Amino acid sequence: MDLDLTELGIGDGIWEVVATTRSRDGVPNAAPLGLRCREGDLSILVFEPSRTLENILDTGRIGVNILQDPLIFVKSVVGDLDNSYYTDFNGFPVINGAEAWIILEAKLMERGEAYLFTLVPLSARRNFKAAHPVNRGFNAIIEALILATRYSIMDESERDGILRCIEHMEEIVRKCGGDREHEAMGILKGYLHRIQELEDVLQ
Repeated sequence: MDLDLTELGIGDGIWEVVATTRSRDGVPNAAPLGLRCREGDLSILVFEPSRTLENILDTGRIGVNILQDPLIFVKSVVGDLDNSYYTDFNGFPVINGAEAWIILEAKLMERGEAYLFTLVPLSARRNFKAAHPVNRGFNAIIEALILATRYSIMDESERDGILRCIEHMEEIVRKCGGDREHEAMGILKGYLHRIQELEDVLQ
């Protein structure tokens, strides 16, 4: 199917979603997963051992659930979600109350430490006026921005720690962000550089 990913809030980058899969016996499973988008092409990396990987290999299907509920992200890691969390979309288990669902065919492309699948959308639904997928690159920009605003009021001993944290956030932006996140980080680094230059002149 033709799917306009921008209508679901998805652009280039890695988007944190909750993936739903189903076993051969029809038992649903949910787990957080990074949905990769590059120029409209979708893919995932899945590590073994996991029920997510086992189910994808068995059925060739995966559901992507766009949501921002931290409890569901955490509960899907630390224990199985009970049946009350699931509903059905076109015969496939998805998360009740998610902002959007996408059902995809998963095609295995590479197998190593992780399994690389390309994804082909089969059906999709946006359940609210807008969908807001989680992007670690965007979140890292916000964290780096907060740190940068504190830089000039911190003493020398604390500044090194702030710069190390910002460098860590920059790495997340590089890995997970899209063009706008990369541009924003470049502007933020330029801002910090100008502060450092000004302070060098005043010393």
